Order: sequence, then structure tokens, then C-alpha cells
Amino acid sequence: MSFPIVCWDNESIQLAQSWIPRETVIFASDVRINFDKFRNCMTATVISKTIITTNPDTAEANILFSFLKESAQSGAFHDKMEEQSKESTNLETIVDVYTVEQLKVKALQNDGKLEPVYGIIYGYISTLDIDNDASKLIRNRCSICRCVVNEVSNTCTFCGDISSDSKSTFTSFDILVDLSDHTGTLYSCYLSDCVAEESLGCTVQEFLTLTEDKKTALKWHLLLERSKIYFKLTLSPSWRTGLKVNVLSCKLADPIEASQSLLQKGKRLPYMAC
Repeated sequence: MSFPIVCWDNESIQLAQSWIPRETVIFASDVRINFDKFRNCMTATVISKTIITTNPDTAEANILFSFLKESAQSGAFHDKMEEQSKESTNLETIVDVYTVEQLKVKALQNDGKLEPVYGIIYGYISTLDIDNDASKLIRNRCSICRCVVNEVSNTCTFCGDISSDSKSTFTSFDILVDLSDHTGTLYSCYLSDCVAEESLGCTVQEFLTLTEDKKTALKWHLLLERSKIYFKLTLSPSWRTGLKVNVLSCKLADPIEASQSLLQKGKRLPYMAC
């Protein structure tokens, strides 16, 4: 289902940032192949001899792109997105509390066969870059297949054969955050769509009207504040950390509830001065 490629040099990193999921076909030659024990799969690493071609005009590339396009039009991707969007309504069934350290150990002990883990972290958002370029936080998506649309033409590559009368696009948050507690950090966690709007307390349209000062104030309302974070964790070799974390809810935690929960797990809380 996926094959991770590790990029170290600035040129390949910048190139990779231009790739759009499910819209870009990659041909990479002369990459180093290794077995990654953490991801439990083979991975490629970009080296000095590597040549990467984006969307090559070859028979194999065209077949792969056609397959993605047909899958999107059949609703396969849409069904997956619908399933993810419904997860936020089932928070009452999530009761297990974890620390970051416990989640990392759990992932390492399951030999790459870890089933999705749902749980709660009493921690804080340690990285939240919402006062930078808004284009890196907000994406236009196709209402039919929910894939990112072309920013120039504002059209969906997958649904191009469908009448424009039946298509529309919508804007949604697409934010990567770091989640931390007293045991460690989960990097590049996915905070998106309605969950991001609920956490930030504003819609995409409202966010776009904010001044830089108000965006910074909004950022510090959540940043480094102890929160009750519901999450879904899966092993994902294609994800940059090998662990993909979807934030299902993030709200400021009740101090007493957070303290009692962590003390019940035998964890000593650090002293803090007020």
C-alpha cells in the first residue's frame, strides 16, 4: 500500500513538498534500499546519485495514475474520509489513557502489525505553526473524492471527467502539530477539518480574516497548555515518523482530572511554579 522514501538534502526535500497525495506519480532511480526495523518494511533513501522524475510520461506511470483516478471516482477515497470524519462522534467510547512513552513502546513491541490504537493523552501541543503562511495550513478539496485540488485551475485531477455542474470544492484545515507530555513527543500529528476548527475555535473563513497578532494570540491559547487529547494512532511506513496520529479532539484539560488520571498510572507530575 505504500513505500517510504527518506530525503536528507534540501533539494529533494523541497521537491517532495510539491507532491500532492494521490495526484503525483514518482519515478526514482538509484536510491539506496534498506530494511527499516522500526517500520518493519523496506525503505528507500535518496543519495547523491538519485534522480527523481515527477509524473513521467511512461506507460507504467499512466496506468498507475489511471488507477488512482478510477478509485477516486468510484468513491473509495471518499468512503475512507467519511469513516475518519465519523470518528469524532465516538469519543465517549474512548477511555484508555496513555503517555507518549507508552505509545512508542507499544508500537515497537508489535512488529509492524499494530492495530489502530484509540486513546487519550493528557499533554500539550508543543508545535503549532498557525501564524505563518496560511497556504500551508488550508487546502481546497474536491467535494466528490475529497482529494486536494489543483491550486491554479481549482479543478480536481481525478474527477476531471465529471460535469462541473456536479462538482464543488471546500476549504479545510490541514495542520501538522507536535504532541508532548512529560515522557516525550509525538511529531507531525494530523489536526484537520472540523476537529481543527473545534480546537482553534474558528472556521477556516474566520481564520482567514484574523490579523497576524490575533493568529499569534490564538496560537498561544493552546500552545503548551495542558490539554485532553483524543487520538487515533496507526503504524504508517509512508508517514515521516512511522507513526500516524490523527487528533480526534483537543480541549484544555481540567487540572484535577488530568492529575488524578496520571497519578493513577503511577506517574509523578513535575512541580510547577505559579
